[in-house]
Amino acid sequence: MPKEAKDLKQLFLQKKPCLILLAISNIKKPYVSVLMKEAETTFAHTTNTLSEFESYGLVEFVNEGRVKYVKLTRSGKEVVRIVSSLYKLLNGDGVLKALDRIEKRLDTLEEAIKKGKDDEKAVRRLVKRFKSIGAQMGSLKLEALKYSNDDLDTVIRRMDERIEYIATKFTPEELAEEASEIK
Repeated sequence: MPKEAKDLKQLFLQKKPCLILLAISNIKKPYVSVLMKEAETTFAHTTNTLSEFESYGLVEFVNEGRVKYVKLTRSGKEVVRIVSSLYKLLNGDGVLKALDRIEKRLDTLEEAIKKGKDDEKAVRRLVKRFKSIGAQMGSLKLEALKYSNDDLDTVIRRMDERIEYIATKFTPEELAEEASEIK
């Protein structure tokens, strides 16, 4: 018997059901005890959630020998796609991607510094690029504060260390000179 739509909305505004649904899509042959571990929940909660998913037509159970696997239906796959997108958005994946792009810019900047700082003009360009990257990092660090993501924190710490290292490649005068020219 179908349930009300408001019940379905409530179901997906909870963490554990979303984790169970995402785990179903990520595991080759998911069964209850594996899903329970992935979502860090009890066996009873997992089976109740799966029963609700089944009542909404999101999953079906498939018996193979003595094992009962959970399989996503077409509707379930669509819901997983949407929940996965929302999960990535709320997890700060956009910030991680932006940090990855900045890291590539740091790679090219380091290569340019290694090639040499032949003349004053080249130094000014390198310092300008370095400061631009630093400014972008500052805004991304502020945005990252919105998320509780250990991977994000680790990447930011690593990149901060890298920026500090690259800063040692310039003299204080070079960094100060560029700042005075910007004003």
